[in-house]
Amino acid sequence: MESHRRSNRSFPVQIATIVLVVFGLLEFLSLIGLNEGVIPNLPQSLSILIKSILFITILLGIYSLVSTSERGHYFVLLTSIFEVVFGADSLLRVSRSFPSNTPLLIQSLVVSVLGTIVCICMFMSEPVSQGGKNLSETDSSTKIKHHLSPTSAYAVEIEDVYKKYFLGTIMVSALNGLSVNVQRGEFLAIMGPSGSGKSTLLNLIGALDRPSSGSIFIDSIDISTLNDSSLAKLRNEKIGFVFQAYNLIARSSVLRNMELPALVKGYPMEERQKRIKSLLKIVGLSDKISRKPKTMSGGEQQRVSIARALMNDPSIVLADEPTGNIDSRTGKEIMGFLRKMNEEKGVTVIMVTHDREVARMADRIIYLRDGKITEEEKLRSFKK
Repeated sequence: MESHRRSNRSFPVQIATIVLVVFGLLEFLSLIGLNEGVIPNLPQSLSILIKSILFITILLGIYSLVSTSERGHYFVLLTSIFEVVFGADSLLRVSRSFPSNTPLLIQSLVVSVLGTIVCICMFMSEPVSQGGKNLSETDSSTKIKHHLSPTSAYAVEIEDVYKKYFLGTIMVSALNGLSVNVQRGEFLAIMGPSGSGKSTLLNLIGALDRPSSGSIFIDSIDISTLNDSSLAKLRNEKIGFVFQAYNLIARSSVLRNMELPALVKGYPMEERQKRIKSLLKIVGLSDKISRKPKTMSGGEQQRVSIARALMNDPSIVLADEPTGNIDSRTGKEIMGFLRKMNEEKGVTVIMVTHDREVARMADRIIYLRDGKITEEEKLRSFKK
């Protein structure tokens, strides 16, 4: 339901972008004299000035929409209003001499209609507010900052979550009214047979997907209220990911792989270097900083993945089968690093695994079947 609403919101922006490109082409042709254009008959110098300003505004609008800047709404609306006004004026003038100037009549009609469509599209998309940011983004930013003084004892709160997919005409229910809370600093393992909803649940907690219904709170933030840019910000700042397949860039060094999250967050080079060296020391790979992943063992690559997950000091680390591609001995080492990170840094760890021995290194295990929790096993007393 929520994902459908989002797609409806982004589609008008895509339409507006295409229409702006058409406007830009028409104005460019008019500027170089290959098209009469819809600008009223004015002195040549004034006409060129107006066309140039309009062309620049169109380019700014296109750039802002492509780069997802909310300021783009101003440029797009301004352009559309001018095109509607000029198109309507031209339509009235040319209609008096119909059919002697049919091409200009058609162009004026098209410009007026397209301008109106763009105006409608902009009002259907994200609302614009003060400071060039939309209201939802401003609210989302405030909610992300809220984690500095969280009001809940839980790092993750999941309330009556459903997730449904469609495979052709067949609806698949991956999660069916699932509810679970994870305390701050807890190490939680999720187990269950294939198709039980484990990976779906992890993707929802990681804000990589949205539930069909229900609520998910990350550090007291209701992530269903966040737009795409705010979700990306939340993932970068609050969540670290450890994948079964490592997800390292093979052609780049360990250094380059690890600094990507910090680059996105905006850490200066000196701070990035300091963090990378410190984390590689923790996972015992200080001498591998210049190596490329393809020259390293699976266990070493997974340790790099763990270190990378910690680059931005996340409050939550999500691990999807972190020992799935390595032998049992190396798997125990990897789990040792995850446990150490959990205990020493206070990071909340949520891990999906098929291996019961691996799962028993957690504080608690929940068992899923058919998208529901069927059993819960508390392994050790958890202290915040």
